Amino acid sequence: MFVQSKDEIMTKTVCVFGGAASGNHPEYQQEATRLGQMLGARGYEVIYGGGHTGMMGALADGALSSNGTVHGVIPSFLKNREIGHEDIASLTITDTMHERKKIMYDAADAFVVMPGGLGTLDETMEVLTWVQLGLLNAPVLVLNINDYWTPMANMLNHLVKAGFMHSARLDYVRYSTDTDALIDHLSELLPA
Repeated sequence: MFVQSKDEIMTKTVCVFGGAASGNHPEYQQEATRLGQMLGARGYEVIYGGGHTGMMGALADGALSSNGTVHGVIPSFLKNREIGHEDIASLTITDTMHERKKIMYDAADAFVVMPGGLGTLDETMEVLTWVQLGLLNAPVLVLNINDYWTPMANMLNHLVKAGFMHSARLDYVRYSTDTDALIDHLSELLPA
């Protein structure tokens, strides 16, 4: 079972959120593969939702193709639905989604958000909240392919303007429209 504290990990660990589906633009999956390749090539360890399909599978396969280390965390009820990835360094199977997220969050030095569905949105909102509350101290980088996450950015800015966020500072969130820019931001914020 992959349960390590950040102090036990020599390399930097990036937690990546993304869909179990591929989306309807080929760029989504292509960029997920490239992201995995670049993370692996730069020596970052990847922790993610453990699936073998969609954006998650493309990310893991990309990292593995660059000799990267990939750890997956998947709840038992999703293992068959999302087809748990068997080729990664470790696949932790949890009882609940909450356990899954806790393991991923505890191991992460940074978070990357790829396009995805409600699960990705749930994880992203929780991490943004925890960073703002000081429960996590990690940058959040958003891969905004084809303006996928622009509505979320607009909503966050709306929350600030309407006075419902405790802080107007959203500088811990970086948006990148391509993978190269995202990796440059990551390397700047979290050298491997």
